[in-house]
Amino acid sequence: MADGNAAETLRRIFSRRDPAQAGSIHLMGLESLRDRLGGRWAAVASRVHLLTARLLEGYLSPNDTWFRHGGEAYVVVFAQLGPEQARLICAKVVEELQVMLLGEADTATITVSTAVHEMGSDVMLVPASLKQMLDEAARRLAGGGAEASATPEGSSGFRSRQVEKAGPPEVRYRPVWDVKRQVVSVYIARTCRLREGRSPLWGYQGLDTPDDPQQILGMDLHLIQEAVGEALELYENRFRFFLSVPVHFESLAVLARRREFVAVLQSIPVHMRSFMTYHLYGVPAGVPTGRLAEMVGTLRPYGRTVMVVVDPSTNDLPTLAAAGARVACVLLPPGASADRYRADLLRFGAVAAKNRLMTSVEGVDTLAMETVCEEAGISFLSGDLIGEWAAVPEHAVHRCLADFRR
Repeated sequence: MADGNAAETLRRIFSRRDPAQAGSIHLMGLESLRDRLGGRWAAVASRVHLLTARLLEGYLSPNDTWFRHGGEAYVVVFAQLGPEQARLICAKVVEELQVMLLGEADTATITVSTAVHEMGSDVMLVPASLKQMLDEAARRLAGGGAEASATPEGSSGFRSRQVEKAGPPEVRYRPVWDVKRQVVSVYIARTCRLREGRSPLWGYQGLDTPDDPQQILGMDLHLIQEAVGEALELYENRFRFFLSVPVHFESLAVLARRREFVAVLQSIPVHMRSFMTYHLYGVPAGVPTGRLAEMVGTLRPYGRTVMVVVDPSTNDLPTLAAAGARVACVLLPPGASADRYRADLLRFGAVAAKNRLMTSVEGVDTLAMETVCEEAGISFLSGDLIGEWAAVPEHAVHRCLADFRR
């Protein structure tokens, strides 16, 4: 290994490892992703590493560990898993990164190297590509081998987080204040699971496995069908409001899931589509413009506006504008301090205005936070100050700031 410190660290791990455990050590490189991103790598590398860290923390058990090696690689140490299962987990992380950032994965380019033993002053590494691993697993499956079950999907147990006992998913609605027009006309829909004696589980945190793409898609489909059904009934009773529904990046990231989602969008009556807006969640930092434009282009024919949820300190607002999104949305955590977020929101508002994006902030619970948002020129506000979550949306109504101060 080129990095002597990393090699010494590996030697210490080998020497201290309990020989009764299986255990294994791997070098996971991001060179395939770097090469496919090309000239964009330098601009997004730091965000790619943040995303990689989150994926690793989700996949690894509490006894496993990892550390950076050089500019584009990670050393991943598994306390108990053998080489084959561990290699597949590392490869799965790189595969998910490629899918999230590029829309597809090239299994032949994804390589994971396994540390075997020392040779002189070096640690010997044996490489294997994800394509080779999957081919080998297929051969074992064909031969009836018991080890064929060691697929990337089998690693999901490490990051599975079972939700506590909670009720079935229900859809709730929260009003949004249009600052410029001084009207409450948009209602955000979100899934809620009630828990006795505890706060509800909102949105994707109500899933048994919040990172599972199929569960995410299932929640998105359930919510949009319930919310549109409710809106249509209210529409027939002469209620008029705009409905904003969440759509996760994962629901559109793969063609098969995207087709399933679009089939539901196509069932929305044409007269209702002009009242629909979409909140796009889970967009990875540094996503290429073309990739985001695919998502926005998928949703645009079925609604009035596409909003993208971002971090207030993001540098991706020019990408949102170029991809055709109209609104950048920030979600503030419960109890967010106006002083803590003032600088971020002022910068967010200024950069959004420069890129001709409207802005939205969720979690405006106090007059102090509303004042900061007013300074930042935020277009839409929601939170406890504007209105709490309700079982049914209401008719659009004019509201001025004095109404919220009562």
